[in-house]
Amino acid sequence: MTKTLSRDVAGNSNSMLYLQIAMLSCCTFNFDILWNLKESLLITRLGAEVIPFIKLSVVMPSAFIFLITYSFLANRLSKRTLFAVALIPFLIWMPLFSLVIYPNLESFAPTAALALLSPLIHEHLQFIVGMVYYWPLTLFFAVAELWGSAVICILFWTAVNDFHNAQSATRQYPLITMIGSSASIISGPLLYYCVSREVLAPGSGWQESLKILSLLFVLFGLLILLLNEYCYRLTPKNPTDPTNQTHTTSLPLLASARYLLRCPYLASIALVMLAYCIAINMVELAWKSQLVQLYPSEADYSMFMGKVAMISGIGSLICGLLTPTLLNISWWAAAFATPIILTATALPFFLLAMFQKSQVNFFGICYIDLTMIGLQVGMYCHALGKSAKYTLFDTTKEITFIPLDAERKYKGKAAIELVVSRVGKSGSSFFQQILITLFGSLSLAMSWLAGAFILAIALWLVAIKHLGRHYHERTEP
Repeated sequence: MTKTLSRDVAGNSNSMLYLQIAMLSCCTFNFDILWNLKESLLITRLGAEVIPFIKLSVVMPSAFIFLITYSFLANRLSKRTLFAVALIPFLIWMPLFSLVIYPNLESFAPTAALALLSPLIHEHLQFIVGMVYYWPLTLFFAVAELWGSAVICILFWTAVNDFHNAQSATRQYPLITMIGSSASIISGPLLYYCVSREVLAPGSGWQESLKILSLLFVLFGLLILLLNEYCYRLTPKNPTDPTNQTHTTSLPLLASARYLLRCPYLASIALVMLAYCIAINMVELAWKSQLVQLYPSEADYSMFMGKVAMISGIGSLICGLLTPTLLNISWWAAAFATPIILTATALPFFLLAMFQKSQVNFFGICYIDLTMIGLQVGMYCHALGKSAKYTLFDTTKEITFIPLDAERKYKGKAAIELVVSRVGKSGSSFFQQILITLFGSLSLAMSWLAGAFILAIALWLVAIKHLGRHYHERTEP
């Protein structure tokens, strides 16, 4: 009887692992679709300088709204119901945007109001008028940002954390992140193919590509819901098991906030997330401000980002293979890997970007195009930074949530993934807004961005050291 039960538990564990890998793969597919579209639709129209303003004025409030709604529902819904209720609005928005809003984009523009607003805006900030004019694209950008924070970081990883302890997480999380994030190897070429239709059939081709990507997004979203349901069906029906609680958490919102603020452990996780968001925001926006000058059309920009997604998938495979080896050395070894990878690729990019000459004579033999080399280095920095984030960074971060109680695991995680990450990105966006106002463009403020990046990396390393101490105090006997 005992042997039979052990085989059943082992079989369920393997099945759960396969389901969670499939879920993360679907989440990654949809993330790549949204990430590709949000930038190609908006940045090619308004420039990369608009991103800080959107993150501060639109994405940040959206994240707060999601957090308040999520915390409210967490006290009233079971975990499996909460997952579905939080995910379904994304699946409704995507076809609504591609079938109704985008084909009639000009009809939704508040032309009369903008005629009054435009004279009041500083000449360096005129893209704010475009942000309002194309408000559906601005909203699409915010929804795309929330997919990464709300769906992958909160819904998916909170569900996965419920089925693991510290020991099983150390064994299985590297495999989940490696295979799941490597889905970009497929999604990148798929996005490239879908968007390349626009080149062959200008005008209508882009609209058809958007419809195809929208259909794929909904299908992958429904598959995520189905896979999550199967995960809960594999869970033993034990009333004392936390995964079978009627409600996710019990404390009211304000009581939860006071409870979370008194936890130094969560503060350390929050500091790691804050530093990461500031660092990645500095280097990504600096790169995109130059990239859009090379690829000004929607199709060209989107096709290029499809290539970047494929490179990111290959990077995820490599980083995923490194993760278990580093975890076997220590948690610190795996945690320090992401800032080291990001620094090693970002500093050469900043140095090339700050060097004003576009071409250099190489001993009279040939000319080297420094601008193109800088963009290529930035591409690998962006791709490898994303790869390390969704493998090494996420694995080490999610393992630290496992020793926490349900209140801190759900609401604490939601606060960190939504509010803290948004404070990091919005705070750095505010700094970038000041630079844009003073210098006119980010290309002229590269040294300031590089300085902020280095400070964020230093904060990140210190935060990792403190978090590691808290984690080992809770897990080591």
